Amino acid sequence: MATPVITQHQPSMTEWFAAIGEVAESEAFREEDNRKADRLEALYQMIALPYERPEKFSARDLTDKTPAFIRLLQERGSELCAIRLVPKKSNLPKLRNRGLSLRECYETWFFKQQINPNDYIAYVCPHPETLLWSATFVVNEEAIFGEIIRGLHSQLTHGDTVSELYQFRYDFQNWEWSEHDPAAEQEVKRMITLLKVDDSRKQRVLQNQLHASFSHGYLNGYFEATVWPDNNVYYIDYNRVLPRYIPTPTPLLVGVKATLAHELWGMIACAGRAEGRVVVVSEDNLATVNFYDGAVLVCDNTDVRYS
Repeated sequence: MATPVITQHQPSMTEWFAAIGEVAESEAFREEDNRKADRLEALYQMIALPYERPEKFSARDLTDKTPAFIRLLQERGSELCAIRLVPKKSNLPKLRNRGLSLRECYETWFFKQQINPNDYIAYVCPHPETLLWSATFVVNEEAIFGEIIRGLHSQLTHGDTVSELYQFRYDFQNWEWSEHDPAAEQEVKRMITLLKVDDSRKQRVLQNQLHASFSHGYLNGYFEATVWPDNNVYYIDYNRVLPRYIPTPTPLLVGVKATLAHELWGMIACAGRAEGRVVVVSEDNLATVNFYDGAVLVCDNTDVRYS
C-alpha cells in the first residue's frame, strides 16, 4: 500500500511559525487549518464544490462506541479512511493518521492517543489508495498559479516527486505552462472551473459567511485538489491565510533541464538568476558538508534541516 512519507523534519506551517517565535502567525494557521472542513462544507452547500467530505463525530463518540459510529465502522471499516482529531481548544495539537483502513486506524491508532475525548472533534475522511492527479495552486487578483502532478498529493506537499511536475500560470487571459501536456492542462482547467462563482448573490453569501474574496469571478485562496480513480475532482483544502506568503511568479518558475550527461537538473526554488559554486547536499553529508554564503544548494528535497 502506498502511503505518504512524513518525518519530524517536515513541520506544518503552524509548527514552523511556532518554532521561530511567530506566535500570531502560528495561531492564524492553526485556526485556519482546524476549520478547513467547515469552509469546504460551506462551499459544498453553496456552490456544490466537491471535496473529501468527512463524517463528523465527537471524539467521545469513538471512545464510547456510540451506535452512530459503530454503524459507520460496520459499513466502511475495511475502506481506507483517515481519522483527523481537531482540537476544540487552541493550545491542543491536531492529530491525524491515514494510509490504514478505518478499522485499523480506529483500533491501532486512535486508542493510543493520550487525549481527553471531550476536547476533540473526530473527522473520518475517505481517501483512495491511488490518485490520478494532484494539484496545489493559488488564486489571487493577479493570476491563478500552481503545480499539478500524476499520482499522490504528498509529492507536492512533501516534495518527494516521482512523476513529472507541471507548473502553470493563468492571468485570466493567457496560460503559461512549464511543459505542454494536454491531460494536465485539461485537469487544471477542470479544477479551477469549479471555483468560478458568477452568481453575485452567492458571492455575497460567501463573503459574509467565510470572508471570501473573488478575482474575475474565481474564489481567491490557496487550494489543494485531487482527481480520484473514479475520474472525479475532489478538493482537500481551501486556505485564506497562506496566499499572503506566496508571491505570484512573474515569469513562471520552471525547471532547469540538463543538456550534458554530467549536468545536474531540477526545479528552482526562487525567481531570477543566480551564479555560484554548486554544493550537493544529502542526508549522508548534511552534518559535515562545507556550505558557505553564495553557494548554490542542490539536493533531492529540502526540509527544515537545510535552512
